[in-house]
Amino acid sequence: MFRILALALVSLFLVSAPASAKVDLSGKTITWVVPFKEGGGTSRFARFIQPFLTKYLPGNPDIQIMHIPGGGAIKGSNYFQENAKPDGTFMFGCSTSVIVNVATGNPLVKYNLSKYRPVALLPQNTHWFTRSDLADGPHDLSKLKERKLVLYALKTPASADLFHIWVFDKLGIKGAKPIPGLSSSGGYQAFLRGEIHISSHGAANYVKKVKPEIDKGGVVDLMTLGIIGADGSVTRNPLAPDAPTFPEMYEQVNGKKLEGDDLEAFYSIGAAWSQASKSLLLPEGTPDEIVEAFRDAATKMVADPEFKEKASSALGPFPLIIGEEAGEIIKKASIFSDTTKEQLNAALEKNRFTYRVQ
Repeated sequence: MFRILALALVSLFLVSAPASAKVDLSGKTITWVVPFKEGGGTSRFARFIQPFLTKYLPGNPDIQIMHIPGGGAIKGSNYFQENAKPDGTFMFGCSTSVIVNVATGNPLVKYNLSKYRPVALLPQNTHWFTRSDLADGPHDLSKLKERKLVLYALKTPASADLFHIWVFDKLGIKGAKPIPGLSSSGGYQAFLRGEIHISSHGAANYVKKVKPEIDKGGVVDLMTLGIIGADGSVTRNPLAPDAPTFPEMYEQVNGKKLEGDDLEAFYSIGAAWSQASKSLLLPEGTPDEIVEAFRDAATKMVADPEFKEKASSALGPFPLIIGEEAGEIIKKASIFSDTTKEQLNAALEKNRFTYRVQ
């Protein structure tokens, strides 16, 4: 991942300076549309980098964050599609939920996400864990696979939680059953009360909430999704370096490597759930010189000493992905192939969900 960032930085310094020099946002107000309520992960991402973008965008424009929650992120996303001008005065705060609405064919979606111009992506990762009495040590699934009932939290199958269903199915946890309507936070509290058997968290909450419980001995790591590189390689999460990645766990329980349709589905899920977990996008049709001015500002931002000092604790340990590579990830995340849709629908049907990916 650090190599990816370095390549992005080099390419941006080579091509963006002349184009961005033409852009002047002096006296402008930029509206950053975040389709979630204030205080959530995408909101925190926006508020942290807001002053740095103001500092490095040409003309030091004012940036105002507009929260438009509702409809599983569809309300604010549709607002952006219908109102954003491609002149550098609108930005979009995207997340996995926004992507999943597109990738799964939600008929209420009006936004053309794959056509948006990416500035930067903030990767994240998913950690799965269980109680120590439900495993023969860390990274062990044998007891969970033997159980007739393995409960986990599931807010809705139309959200990113859909991917949990696919993961547990591919690992042969036949007793896995969801408790619908539980958010990640609510699910973790239920896990601590002993009401569910498998829980998960992203990087920030894993460090703050889960690691202390692991250190106490009551919780053990199972695995992480893994860090996906530009070349398709999958490496372990530095926050849990001993925990196997999903492809490693898949090989361990199935006796074969992750390949074919399963691997294709994993890459699409990884793009949506990990690589593009949080992102900053510009509207479709934004001129190249404006896009490059924003990417140049993002490049200068990540080199800023204050950003370097605070970013790890505020955003997590993974460096931003800046430039055209980000666009390829967004496309992969938001346009699932027919075989990937079939994979997800097969897992939904096996678990008796009526929802289907379109």
